[in-house]
Amino acid sequence: MHSVLHPSAAKVPPVVNSRESRGSSKRAGPVAWLCLLCALVLSSLVMPAVARAEDADDVVTREAHFDWDADTGLLYLDLLFRDIVDQNLQSKLSRGLPTTIVLTATVYRAGSTAPLSTTAQTCKVTWHVWEEAYLVELMRPGSTRQSWTTTTEGVIRRCTEVRHLLAGDATQIPEGTQLVAAGKIQVNPVSPELLQKIKRWVMRPSATGTAAPGDALFSTFTGLFLQRIGDAERQQKFTTKALMPAVYHSKAP
Repeated sequence: MHSVLHPSAAKVPPVVNSRESRGSSKRAGPVAWLCLLCALVLSSLVMPAVARAEDADDVVTREAHFDWDADTGLLYLDLLFRDIVDQNLQSKLSRGLPTTIVLTATVYRAGSTAPLSTTAQTCKVTWHVWEEAYLVELMRPGSTRQSWTTTTEGVIRRCTEVRHLLAGDATQIPEGTQLVAAGKIQVNPVSPELLQKIKRWVMRPSATGTAAPGDALFSTFTGLFLQRIGDAERQQKFTTKALMPAVYHSKAP
């Protein structure tokens, strides 16, 4: 497919609803993970708190859901943040401007300030003139997925309705314990100077792609998380209420 990175010289994307085309997925390689983790380190995560939000020091309490796969020993997170797309971002999307929305989160045992695991999702949106459609690239722990949509609503749904995001495993998360997720959502974050700091972490072997206290680089990595590094067009800190993961069996007959 032919892509054009600067849409101003051709048609702007439609803003009305239309059909969406199918997507595809593949495993993420080291280069893709390097990009994800650079964006992930950009986002300084915060400890759980209760507040209201747009100020950089305020925190939004968001509805979330944890699922625990008893057969694989993996924890998954569902989180919605459609409100991060304000009128300004809607306008940029409708004009075909490239956009990246980054979610980073740390999981804690309820009532504790010690992090258990980390996770992230990066959603990169590019308008393709010849196809008259948006290419949405989702990068998550262990995989990337590409899909096409002809509407801004399709973009918003893909980027801000996070479903089944890998957030930890049995070596990190204690069973039968209430959990809290806290983190940051950023629109177009930029901090390329951090690339060198995370190269060692990117190349580490990992079963899940999440950082854990047992990892030799965990303290260094979470230290980067907690720093106030990088700027973004818009950012919002969040926390969730204490939640008990819902247990299910993915391999049940």
